[in-house]
Amino acid sequence: MKKNKKKKAKNNIKQQNLKHIQDKDISVNENELNESVKKIEKQIENKKVLPKEVEEKLNKKVFENVLIANVIMVFLYFVSLGALNIETATFITDLKVFSFGLIIFTIILFETSYKKENGNLCIHGIECLILSIFILFSSYVYMLYIKDFSIYTSMIAYLFAIYYVGKSMIIYEKMKKQYVSGLSDIDEIIKDFSEIIANAI
Repeated sequence: MKKNKKKKAKNNIKQQNLKHIQDKDISVNENELNESVKKIEKQIENKKVLPKEVEEKLNKKVFENVLIANVIMVFLYFVSLGALNIETATFITDLKVFSFGLIIFTIILFETSYKKENGNLCIHGIECLILSIFILFSSYVYMLYIKDFSIYTSMIAYLFAIYYVGKSMIIYEKMKKQYVSGLSDIDEIIKDFSEIIANAI
């Protein structure tokens, strides 16, 4: 009887020890799985930080628009200087020449954008067309309101500056969202994976 009791006690101890070891193994596996999920999530978060190539592409787009805005502002500054220093008849002729030159440049941009199927060039063509209309219209403003002509050119310059700054911001945000949305599928996979592990545990 005593031997049987001792055997039962030993078996109970063995079973308890096995259970303890199994529980320990499961907890180790749980920890390993949780750590691996956390590592993958960290990698995804790091990917959401824009890489240098994407950042450079975005900065290039912004710089391009800021440069165009500066060129337009400098051009309009010279137009306002011309209004003060050039004779009326000559100045009006110059404005018309500038306007038609810009229209020709606009046509070239539209043709190139059509051949290359480039939407960006098409937008620049529309912007150039608007500027040429402003310049053409400015000759009539100059004849009617000579004293206020510098205010008119300043207003146009500020409008274009605001437009290009706004455009740059929109382009930057849009391109950034496109890059991040490309990672959203990976995010979904990670969430599903972590949910499966949580359920399995």
